[in-house]
Amino acid sequence: MSNRRDFLKYAALAGAGAALPFKWSLPAAASVTTPQTPLLGRDVPRYVDPLPTFFNVRVSSANIMANMQEFQQQVLPAGFPKTTLWGYNLNSLGPSYPGVTVEAQKGIPTTITYVNNLVSPFLQQFLSVDQTLHWADPLNQTGTLPFPPPPYAGPIPLATHLHGAEVESEFDGGPDAWFTSTGLHGAGYRTLRATAGNATVYQYPNAQEAATLWFHDHALGMTRLNVYSGLAAFYLLRDDRDTGLADNPIGLPAGPYEHEIAIQDRQFDIDGQLYFPDGSGPGLNGTPPNPDVHPFWIPEFFGDVNVVNGKSWPFFNVEPRRYRLRFLNGCSARFYELRLENRNTKNPGPAFFVIGTDGGLLDFPVKLNDPNVPANKAPRLLMAPGERFDVMI
Repeated sequence: MSNRRDFLKYAALAGAGAALPFKWSLPAAASVTTPQTPLLGRDVPRYVDPLPTFFNVRVSSANIMANMQEFQQQVLPAGFPKTTLWGYNLNSLGPSYPGVTVEAQKGIPTTITYVNNLVSPFLQQFLSVDQTLHWADPLNQTGTLPFPPPPYAGPIPLATHLHGAEVESEFDGGPDAWFTSTGLHGAGYRTLRATAGNATVYQYPNAQEAATLWFHDHALGMTRLNVYSGLAAFYLLRDDRDTGLADNPIGLPAGPYEHEIAIQDRQFDIDGQLYFPDGSGPGLNGTPPNPDVHPFWIPEFFGDVNVVNGKSWPFFNVEPRRYRLRFLNGCSARFYELRLENRNTKNPGPAFFVIGTDGGLLDFPVKLNDPNVPANKAPRLLMAPGERFDVMI
């Protein structure tokens, strides 16, 4: 997180001097090149598009090619422009946000070649890169820029991290393991075998218990922006009990009755593009966020549109039977408290059961949202950023 001390250190390096009053005396400057007008979340229609699902397009190959590239997707409802995003294109199935789910088998390693194909991306003009903090800094500009620094226009650093996986450190996608489309590398860059300069090869042993994992960008000082731009996807690890097949020995819903549910908050501009506010423009309430904390950076982001599996406020038609939903909170800072309720009475129900968490299946299910408990006392599902919950409804 940027704070006043970080800024003063940067200002001294940049020659601005550290003799500044406690309140900011320098004007906030735009850290993006294209001004944006935010689209109010209340103006985005809800429940008009179906939930995108991945059960019939998952990738289960032992060797995967993951191109990280820019593309457009209809995130907002029809009638709004498409949104420019960055995402994973697995085995040439086409890029998507979130990326297509990887389905791996316990005991069988998965090798993924990640390729940075973000060459002069259109989306970069809207991203607020904070160059006053410790970050990847591919062009080694720290301490040489004026203050406020100009918008970063160099190559985008990327490093993919498999969140929740037990892997060797060299394949963990640490913050310093970044690499760019031009072949620049961070100090932590590693690869299983020689490859192109804009790529790396990672191997995941898949030796842990079956679990709901996810992979996302992890570049130093850029994670918030790169994940916000769409670089995230599920990674489901199976075993001989949780097979993903209809005849699995423990009777878990499978096929069209098992779904990944990635929930993320976003904000958009009136042209349908992602909007990441900074101190130079209006926040959710039309005012610069945290002006006394940092002149143009926000320490936390809260969007006003819920995007689920890459679609704003979708609906999901279901049959009267059991479903298995693998929830992910993919937000930067927002917590979610999930519940089901009767629209008419506002009472909780039906009940649902947590059968697994970040590390895999639980020994016993945990019942939540019990309709037999008063509404204000019925336990709900609280999800922090990055958490996964395996839920039976």
